[in-house]
Amino acid sequence: MFVVAHFHMVMGMAPIFVIFGAIYHWYPKVTGRMLNDVLGQFHFWVTFLGAYSIYFPMHYLGLLGVPRRYFELGETAFIPPSAATLNIFITVAALVVGFAQMVFLFNLIWSLFRGKLAGSNPWNATTLEWQTPETPPSHGNWGKELPVVYRWAYDYSVPGAARDFIPQNQPPAARAA
Repeated sequence: MFVVAHFHMVMGMAPIFVIFGAIYHWYPKVTGRMLNDVLGQFHFWVTFLGAYSIYFPMHYLGLLGVPRRYFELGETAFIPPSAATLNIFITVAALVVGFAQMVFLFNLIWSLFRGKLAGSNPWNATTLEWQTPETPPSHGNWGKELPVVYRWAYDYSVPGAARDFIPQNQPPAARAA
């Protein structure tokens, strides 16, 4: 059981959180609307804490010697009765995390129609994908004229700049504006 818990915690949850992060990051550019922040924070915290509530107890069950395959159980006298209670807790935690995913799906659909308008650059990013003339971008992103790039992608906190970020396609003369 320890191997199951460790593998799923490391190899399962890490990519899932990356996918969620990417959806939250790119949703405004793809749809032109912001996701609901309260629902998003609820989803994150329930999923994050729920994942640990599922897999940490599994580590403990593994240390008790509970095998990962049912057909290997054999004699179970060494497993304390509290392991069954822990399995019930893990099941409830998994159901709560599953409910949080329903909240996430609701947030995606609700925000598509009722979400706050995102604008072209809601994250104040400097990179070109957030500087497109339309949100969501039309086919070709930039139309007939491609942007001119004046600086590297992560030009934040530039001395003398009026804002904390300077987009890549903003000319140097317009920097102080």
